[in-house]
Amino acid sequence: MDKSSFLNYYKTILEKVSFDNRLLEKEYKKAKELLEGPEAKDLDYWVKRQGLLRKMEANPIDKNNSRMS
Repeated sequence: MDKSSFLNYYKTILEKVSFDNRLLEKEYKKAKELLEGPEAKDLDYWVKRQGLLRKMEANPIDKNNSRMS
């Protein structure tokens, strides 16, 4: 699978898990680790355009994967 396929794959995954902020952030971090250069920037742009970044920022997760409230 090439990188652009991974980019589209992770876009699909992020759309499907967007109902759960914790899962959304976890999958976003996995995608960022896998994708490099232009693909990572494309994902960032797409996440912002979809409004998913605001969802992740609303409920930050600490390093132990627990809510910081």
